[in-house]
Amino acid sequence: MRTPSRSRRTFRKGIVARTLELANMSTLTACVAQLDRASVFETEGCRFEPRRARLIHPAVRACILAVEESLHATESDADLATLVTRLSDLYTSDRGALVRDQGSAGHLVAKCGYFLASDAPKIALALDRGAERSALIRRLTTLPLIRVTDFGAGVGATSIGFLAWLAAARATNAGAKPASVRVEFHAIELGAAAARAYEQNVRIAGAHCGFEVAIRLEARDFFDCPAQDTDLILSQTALNELLDGPTHATRTIDLVHAWSTTAPMLLIEPALKTTTRALMQLRDALLLRGGMHAIAPCLHQLPCPMLPRAGDWCHEARFIDHTPRVRAIDRIVKRRDERALFAYLLTAPGPASEPSTSTPVVMRLCTDTLGSRGKSERLVCRSDGEMRMMRLLDREARDSNQPFLKAKRGDMIEVDPLPANDRITPEARVTISALQNSV
Repeated sequence: MRTPSRSRRTFRKGIVARTLELANMSTLTACVAQLDRASVFETEGCRFEPRRARLIHPAVRACILAVEESLHATESDADLATLVTRLSDLYTSDRGALVRDQGSAGHLVAKCGYFLASDAPKIALALDRGAERSALIRRLTTLPLIRVTDFGAGVGATSIGFLAWLAAARATNAGAKPASVRVEFHAIELGAAAARAYEQNVRIAGAHCGFEVAIRLEARDFFDCPAQDTDLILSQTALNELLDGPTHATRTIDLVHAWSTTAPMLLIEPALKTTTRALMQLRDALLLRGGMHAIAPCLHQLPCPMLPRAGDWCHEARFIDHTPRVRAIDRIVKRRDERALFAYLLTAPGPASEPSTSTPVVMRLCTDTLGSRGKSERLVCRSDGEMRMMRLLDREARDSNQPFLKAKRGDMIEVDPLPANDRITPEARVTISALQNSV
C-alpha cells in the first residue's frame, strides 16, 4: 500500500479531530439536555445568565454591615476562612459531627464572622416575596408591637434578617406606619455561647434600625417549647437534621404543623438536594394535615410536582451585595458563586383563598435561562400545580416575549396565549406578574 502524502495525512488528522469534536459536542449537548430537566437545580457556580443587579435593599445590607463591624474580629481573614471551610464541610458531609460540635469555639467564630452576614439576607429576600403575595406578611410592617419566635436562633442571623427586612420595608412603604416599633424576640437556642452572641448581635441590629428590642432567651430543645403569643415564627437551618427516619420525621411534622397553624411561619434550609427535598416533603405533609396554607415560594396548595422526580429540588439563587468580610473570605476559599443560595417555605394559618376560575395561569421561574442549540428553556412551576419546561426558539424571539428570557429566577410570569405544547410563539405576550394576592 502506498504511504499517504503529508497533505493527505494532515487532511485525515483534521477529519479525525473534527469527528472527535463533534462527538464531544454531541456528548455535551446530551449532558446539557439532561441538566435541563433531570438535575436542573444543580447549577451553583454556573453562568447560564449574565450577572444581574444586586437584589437586596440597601437598608438590609446596612443593618447587617453594622453588626459585622461591631464584632471587632481578632482572627485574620485566612484563619477565619479555615474555620468557615471546616464548618461548611460539616454542614454538607458530616452532619453528625456538626451536632456534636455545636459548642466549638471555632464554629462560633465562623458563625459570627461569616455565616451571620451570609444568612441574614435570606430572611429578608424570602419575606420580600411573601409580602408581595400575602396581606398577613405586609401587615407586620404596620404593627407597633411585633412578637417574633426564633427556633434554633443561633448567633442571631435569622432575627437580624427580620429586623433588616422590617427596616427596609418601612423605608420603602410610604403608607401609614407607627412612629415607633417594639420587637419582642423569643429566642430558643441550646448553646450558651451562641445565645450570648445572639443577644449582643440582635441588640446592635435593633439599635441600628431604630427599633426598641426586647429579648427572651431560652436554652432548651424547641420540641418542648410550643409557639404561643407570636406574630411570626422563624427557623433557619434547624429542621433538616430532624427529618431523618420515620419516627423522628413524624415527630418533627407534628411540631412544625402546630407552628404553622399558630402564626405565619418562615423556614429556611440549605440549598442542598437532600435538605431541600426534605423541606419539600415537609410542605406536602403540612398541607395534607390542613389548617394552614403555603404563601411562598409555591403558587398553589397542590402536591409539589418536583418530588416525583428524584433529581429535582427547588431552591433560590439570588445575587446580593455581600459585606466586605464575606467577600474577603469568599476570595480566599475561591467561592465562585456570588449568589445567596437557600430553600425556603413561608406559610400562614387557615385556608388559602380560592383562585378565580378566570385567573390566568401564573408561572414561577425555577431556573435561570438554559440555552441550547436554537432555543432557550426555563423550568416553571405553574399556579395550576403543573411543572413544565417552557421553551422559546431563537428565531421566534420578539420584544413581546423577551421577559421570558430576561426575568429573574424566582420571578412570576404570565404567557398570553398559554401554549398547549410549552412552546412560546412569536405572537405570545409574556409579562412579569406582581401577583398581589391576599392568600
